[in-house]
Amino acid sequence: MKKRIALPYSLLILATGVAVFFMFKTDGLQRELNESEKAKIALDNRTSQQKELLRIDSMLVAGKYEEAITSYGNTQQTIDDGNKVIPLRIALAKKLQEFNAEKRTDLLSDTNLKDSTASEIATPREIRRYDSINFALEKARVQLKGMQAQLRKKSFGEYLTFNSKKGNTMHYVGQVKNGMATGTGIALLDTGSRYEGEWLANKRHGEGIFYWSDGQRYEGTYEGDTRNGLGTYYWPNGEKYTGQWKEDKRNGQGTFYGKDGKVVKGIWKNDKLVQQAKK
Repeated sequence: MKKRIALPYSLLILATGVAVFFMFKTDGLQRELNESEKAKIALDNRTSQQKELLRIDSMLVAGKYEEAITSYGNTQQTIDDGNKVIPLRIALAKKLQEFNAEKRTDLLSDTNLKDSTASEIATPREIRRYDSINFALEKARVQLKGMQAQLRKKSFGEYLTFNSKKGNTMHYVGQVKNGMATGTGIALLDTGSRYEGEWLANKRHGEGIFYWSDGQRYEGTYEGDTRNGLGTYYWPNGEKYTGQWKEDKRNGQGTFYGKDGKVVKGIWKNDKLVQQAKK
C-alpha cells in the first residue's frame, strides 16, 4: 500500500524535476538567442558606420577636402570612438588640402616667371633691386615652410606621402622619426583603403586595423607591412577568421566562422585548411 502511495509522489517529483530542467534549458537558449541578436545588431551598426566612413574617405581621394572635413564633423558623435578617430581624419584632410594648395601656389609661381618677359633691357640698378626683392621673397617662403612644419608637428603629428610594400601611395598623418612614419598614425591609400595603428620606418608594424573600400577589414598584428601574428579578418557577409597569420595569409591555428553559423577549427597553410580539428 505504501509503495502504491509513494509511486505517484515519485512520478510527480520526477515530472517536476524534468519541467524545471527544461525551464532552465529554455531560459539558457533564450539568453543565447538574445545575445546573438545583440551581437548581430552591433555588427550591423559597425558595418554601417564603416560604410559611412569609407564614403567620406572617398571624398579625400577625389580631392573634395572641404566636403570631407564637414562630413567628418557631422558624423563624429554618431560613430563609435568618434572623438578618437574623427579628429585624425580631419587632420589628414587638412594636411592634404594644405599640400594641394602648396602645389598649386608653386605651379602658379613657376608659370608666372616663365610667362613674364622684359620689354626693355634692365639697368644694373633694376637688376640689383630685382635680386633684392627675389631674395626677400625666397626668405619669406623658407620661413613660411618652417612655420608650416612646426604647425604640422603640433597638430596630430606630421604629414608624409610614401609607397607601401605593394606600391600603393599612402597619405599619412601621425608620429614621425628620422623622416619616416614611426609610432602611431593613420594613412589613406590611393585605392580608397585606410590603415590605423602602429608603424615602423614607413611600414605597418604592431597592432592596427586595415579597412578595404569594399567593406572588408583586418584587426590584429602587422610585421614588415604584412599581416603577421594573431588577427581577425572580417568579410562584409558576416564571415570571419580568427587566428594566426604569416605574410598576409592564414598560417597556423585558426577558426573560421561561416555566415550560416558553421564553425571550422584547424590548422591553415597559405589560406587553405590542411588539418581540421576533431569535434
